[in-house]
Amino acid sequence: MSESAGFLGRFQPFHIGHYKTVESLRDEFNDFKIIIGSSEKSRTEDNPLTFNERKKLIRSCFPDIEIISLKDTEKTPSGNREWAEKLEELELDIIVSRNSLVNEIINQYTHLDLYEQELYDHEIYSGTEVRRRIKSGEEWRYLTPKCSHSALEDLLEEIKNSGTQYNFEPGWERKNAFHGTEK
Repeated sequence: MSESAGFLGRFQPFHIGHYKTVESLRDEFNDFKIIIGSSEKSRTEDNPLTFNERKKLIRSCFPDIEIISLKDTEKTPSGNREWAEKLEELELDIIVSRNSLVNEIINQYTHLDLYEQELYDHEIYSGTEVRRRIKSGEEWRYLTPKCSHSALEDLLEEIKNSGTQYNFEPGWERKNAFHGTEK
């Protein structure tokens, strides 16, 4: 195939669903790239890793694939148009994505072909679940590719310390919590 394609995602962190998607697509295109979105947002609950940290995770599994940063813009019509223009500047023919909001923006503001990729067992393999398991001390390795384990182990503290931190007193129960109102 002579087309070029980019797989667009946040990869927070890179997991087996992402890995299987890259494996299935990289040989389909003469030019295949990975595009990391939300690249400037980091150390939040949903985006605990920086662009370079995510790039390192992906590179540990796919050292020869080009990895590109795509910064976010304001979530307004003009910001969406600006983001879409940045995406078109990458000079790709096809964008692979499964995010419905992103796909809507791509369809509305670009001439790019969109391939809505079904992720591999999305109910099991999700960045949200990997982050939850890391933060709670549960086993996470079976959700991530073995090739990335060493790099991800170096980033566990960044994931654990991102977002809101809760310290609960012994015996605390959710049912006893209230926020600014009397019982």
